[in-house]
Amino acid sequence: MTPPPPHSTTRTKLLVLGMCLLLGACASNAPRPIVDVSPAEISLGEIGTQSADASAWIISREPWRFASAQGEIIRTPNYRIYTTETNSIMKDRLAVFAEYALTHYRQALTPLPRPPKRLDTYLMDNRPQWVSLTKRLLGPQGEPLLQIQRGGYASRGIGVYYDLGLYDTLAIAAHEGWHQYTQRTFADSLPIWLEEGVATFMEGHRWASSTPVFKPWSNIERFEHLRDAVADSMLLPLDELLSSSPQELLPRVDGSILNYYAQLWALVHFLNEGENGRYATPLRTLIADAAAGKLRKRLTTELGLRDARAAMASRTGALVFEVYFDVPLDEADKQYRAFVDRVIALESRSAIAAGRSPLRAAADHGGRR
Repeated sequence: MTPPPPHSTTRTKLLVLGMCLLLGACASNAPRPIVDVSPAEISLGEIGTQSADASAWIISREPWRFASAQGEIIRTPNYRIYTTETNSIMKDRLAVFAEYALTHYRQALTPLPRPPKRLDTYLMDNRPQWVSLTKRLLGPQGEPLLQIQRGGYASRGIGVYYDLGLYDTLAIAAHEGWHQYTQRTFADSLPIWLEEGVATFMEGHRWASSTPVFKPWSNIERFEHLRDAVADSMLLPLDELLSSSPQELLPRVDGSILNYYAQLWALVHFLNEGENGRYATPLRTLIADAAAGKLRKRLTTELGLRDARAAMASRTGALVFEVYFDVPLDEADKQYRAFVDRVIALESRSAIAAGRSPLRAAADHGGRR
């Protein structure tokens, strides 16, 4: 069964921020769960040629029990999936999807290392099981998550989801899977605006039969929320966007959290291809530096120890942006707003729906006139 195309406006509401942002679980003194042995080595090119059939990726299955529910543990080259899911299609699709998503994380913007251990992932059959598991994994720290009626999260390198239907479950897994990967793999934490921005960048995907195909522009919900933010004059200035965090916006009922994620989705696309690629190399350098543990050192060199520590501790603000992109913030804000205006142009929606860059589509259209 092929999942339906992304069309429901509930999708953005489902993409819950990673727990490292809510509870500080990425801190160096945070307890780390026991994890599996090192994942099987797999090249970035190999996944493009290997069959998308689940049997090509599932290494082993073994029984697992959660309370009274009978489940299983599914091992793939890079994941260990604990699941009570009763739908076999969902289980097999998640196993394949996770591996394809991980490859996408590692090559979409810049070459990144594979995780040092298999990534533990939980897929529960229903919300009550998810609630019970969250209490076991996080104790009192998990209380804020229990207010989420539909969603999932990543904490300390563990992804925790439940069955919301095939497309929505995997859309959440694509977003939170990025958090799961960086929590386990990156030596330095990215600033929140980039961590969440890249997570939204990683969401876009379509299906070719039973094979997931990741297309960062293929995200109608983010596009529509971005367009609405502009129409309602709710677009945040760049300095405010960089200084905001999801936990501050989540309690608000005015749609701020949806605007925030939509703007970060646009911001990463802007840095990746806006201004004729001016910021693409610094973007890749910043992500690679965080993965390799060089981010803190560069900030210390350019800002001094005190400001570097403050930037790394808060993970908000414009300091990291200014160091890496070397542009006055007011100038970058004007460029970003101009980029957003181009993205939401009337003819852009069809390009977004097809997973194509609306900027390139507009250029191609202009060239054919």
